[in-house]
Amino acid sequence: MKMSFFPGKLFLESTPNGAYELRFGEEVQTFRSEKQAIQAFRDLRARLEKEFPAREPTLEERRALLHKEIADASIGHTSLRNAGPRKKTGTRTFG
Repeated sequence: MKMSFFPGKLFLESTPNGAYELRFGEEVQTFRSEKQAIQAFRDLRARLEKEFPAREPTLEERRALLHKEIADASIGHTSLRNAGPRKKTGTRTFG
């Protein structure tokens, strides 16, 4: 599991030994419980969101995002690439 909040440099990752590591800049906290780790992450993120409020995209950025979405949607589905495996129909017997 990985969670992050880039503006505040806040990261939560699960380690191979089953622990959860919460990194905030240079500070590191380790949790055994996933629930406690997520709650600590959410608390810190709520505080940081007040310090680093989200900004609205400019008109040019919104246009670029819209063009990208339209381009991705138009090539998102092709019948050959997204088709499942073909099933054999009928039998090979005659009569």
